[in-house]
Amino acid sequence: EPVRQPHVDARILRWEQGQCNLSLDCTVAGASNVSYNWSCTGGPPEALEHQPWLYLQVHGDTDPAVCCCNVS
Repeated sequence: EPVRQPHVDARILRWEQGQCNLSLDCTVAGASNVSYNWSCTGGPPEALEHQPWLYLQVHGDTDPAVCCCNVS
């Protein structure tokens, strides 16, 4: 059965001294028993989670990263 398109919410947890800690939460309406996989540009973050969330630390002087949540 196909899985609906996921929705990603970004939340800034802390911004201090040019660093931003944020969380990305991936949800799929009406989905149960699904697998999550994250991918980000610029190389993988320190720990890519196989969970519906991802925590990132972004430095203000680096290029922006694009992260995608894949659900199957």
